[in-house]
Amino acid sequence: MFNKWKWVILMIVLLFPVTAIANSLSDSDPDTDIKEEEEQRANEKLRYQSNQFTQPEQEDGSSPETSVNEAYTQVAENEDLVLYLEEDSLALQIENKQTGYIWSSGLSEDKEYNLNETWSDMAHSAVTIDYIDGEDKTSSESILTNESEVSVNEQENGFTASIDFEEAGISMELEVILDGGSIEVLIPESEINEEDRKLATMRVYPFLGASEGTDMDGYTFIPDGSGALMRFDEEQPSSMAPYQASIYGEDEGFKRSDSEEGEDRVNSAQKITMPVYGMTNGVDENGYLAVIDEGQTFADLIAYPSGVATDFHWVTAQYNYRYQYYQPTSQNMSGYNVFQEEMNEFDVKERITFLNDDEANYVGMAQTYQQYLLDNERLVSGKDQVDLRLEFLGGEVKSGLLRDSIQVMTEVTDLPDYVDRLKQQEVDDMHVVYRGWTKGGYTGTLPKKFPLENDLGSDRDYEDVNDYFAENEIPMTYYTDYTKAFDGASGFSGRTDVARKVNAETITSRGESEDYFYLSPQKALEMVKEERSEFEEREMSHLAVDTSANELFSDFTSDSFRPQVMDTYQELAGELKESMDSLSFYQPNDYMWAQTDRYFDIPMYSSNYSFVTDTVPFLQIVLKGHVPYYASFTNFHNSPEDELLRMIEYGANPSFYLTGEDSHELVHTPSEDLYTSQFDNWESTIVEQYEAVKESLGEVEGETITDRIVHDADLVEVVYSNDKAILVNYNNEAVEADGTEVEAKGYQVIDRGDPS
Repeated sequence: MFNKWKWVILMIVLLFPVTAIANSLSDSDPDTDIKEEEEQRANEKLRYQSNQFTQPEQEDGSSPETSVNEAYTQVAENEDLVLYLEEDSLALQIENKQTGYIWSSGLSEDKEYNLNETWSDMAHSAVTIDYIDGEDKTSSESILTNESEVSVNEQENGFTASIDFEEAGISMELEVILDGGSIEVLIPESEINEEDRKLATMRVYPFLGASEGTDMDGYTFIPDGSGALMRFDEEQPSSMAPYQASIYGEDEGFKRSDSEEGEDRVNSAQKITMPVYGMTNGVDENGYLAVIDEGQTFADLIAYPSGVATDFHWVTAQYNYRYQYYQPTSQNMSGYNVFQEEMNEFDVKERITFLNDDEANYVGMAQTYQQYLLDNERLVSGKDQVDLRLEFLGGEVKSGLLRDSIQVMTEVTDLPDYVDRLKQQEVDDMHVVYRGWTKGGYTGTLPKKFPLENDLGSDRDYEDVNDYFAENEIPMTYYTDYTKAFDGASGFSGRTDVARKVNAETITSRGESEDYFYLSPQKALEMVKEERSEFEEREMSHLAVDTSANELFSDFTSDSFRPQVMDTYQELAGELKESMDSLSFYQPNDYMWAQTDRYFDIPMYSSNYSFVTDTVPFLQIVLKGHVPYYASFTNFHNSPEDELLRMIEYGANPSFYLTGEDSHELVHTPSEDLYTSQFDNWESTIVEQYEAVKESLGEVEGETITDRIVHDADLVEVVYSNDKAILVNYNNEAVEADGTEVEAKGYQVIDRGDPS
């Protein structure tokens, strides 16, 4: 008995130190906890002060004093602007009569600059070209480089000038006219004449509004992602590269491999979907927005911060009249680089609108572009309501030893059950997108659409589900694509139906999971016309089209350059609109917006370039109140709480990528990287996010954004056209703004209308 108690006592003694240590570890030190919380808050503050958020405006900034240079003469005037011209260089000075500010496209004669002769000539000249000599080498020439021959004819509202580049032997015509508060700059393709040398690229008024150094309160706006700013007051390292990106992405019809691109070329991580850029000389004082109205399909945007090549901040468009491409000469892909023989045919037309006072900022720029699109019927007001996008994966192909099979993830008959479950929790506004409904599952079957995959349900099942959604007035949207043609799939010919590059190579791409060809746009249009009756017979009246509205390329199978391909895709969308109740696109380019009922996966950030100082919701301000748009899938986000706040701030609706089965069933399929998607696991989050956006964005349905005030890096106010504003607080503590308290990691809707 004694021995038994001896061992018990011994065990207690031995365990005591371990228990004591464990307790000492679990009992938190108050000082340590406070320090960790402070570090966490500091890290979060740094994140909100990064270039992925917008920083508050400085109160003490101002525009410099300006005056008209004696070398310039007045050539035109209207109620808003006065246009002055220096004839030798065709440099401009434009007076904004509302503010008295003088915009200059060139350099001042009474000031010395840290520029060599080549840069100085380019900065002061209206036009700079690159041309190709007989050995496929390029050289640059500005109007002032060799004292080009220039003659000017004044018009009632501007001037027309002929330019003859001495060394290049290339001539052209430049027209500049006043139109209200804007100038229009035009270089018609029909007036470009070449002799022995060939035109490669052109820049027009590249230094308009350029700012030297870091003293001015201003910024360059670029349409990178949702929108980005490059502030003038930020010192940039001299070794940094500029921003350069092709509008609508690089043309796959001419694209070369990374090794052929060289190290100096800078590519955008996110595609430019809008042909615009802008600049402020004094925020909320003077600014402009440039819209490329013609020539945008062959244009790159270039933006230099001070410290890169020169001491100036400047931005312009570069127009590509001839691309260089790789021409293979043997089966082992040896070859050489060569320029296009024939010149790309397009007019250059830019509309530059000058902004002042409260409009001289990125919000005013976005509103200006929005009005431009509405005036030209390129943006049509739709039903901008708050709802959820619930995107379900139906079936996916699964590789087998002898043959492939279908991994069923969500049967079509399950969809009404999920909707009913949400409706019981007062989630009333939603639409469903169904992927993988084609025979063979989600990947590997396109471009062929029919028959339906019967492992997901019979034809009658699909009919019943369509009837359910129609009765409940919830769009049942079917996912498809008219650009992807998967290797090994049926429904197309690899010889005649696939798009080809200028060097006759097929255009291919690596998708999320599978390699695919680009379908020739002409073939895609033929398929749409053939499939319309199939969709109508099956009562499939809502489509979500991937890729086709976002990829713009030249197709040498059909001898179509980008402008012709753009026309074909617009015609394709028009054909679908005639038979569909709604048409949704994934990240569509601006020329497709007039036919877009819903915009999916809208960019919510910029590309995080080091020279970018702020990310702004320019794209969202343009679209808000006209086209409903949706963020990327919540179940792909690392920080769902912050992302929900960003959706509320940016006016975006939530999205979820869902399955009925657990996502681990997708192992050994092309969709195996879908880690968490089962509806049961995400149901409560869906309800929570719906309630949050209804409570906030539901108060401004159909309204446009009129202002955005950054009180602090982590406290933003967005004002709408019904005088309601939404305050969003990213901070871990409650804050107060203008007498309104906003809870930690929360939001508050307030009324900014006239209290009287």
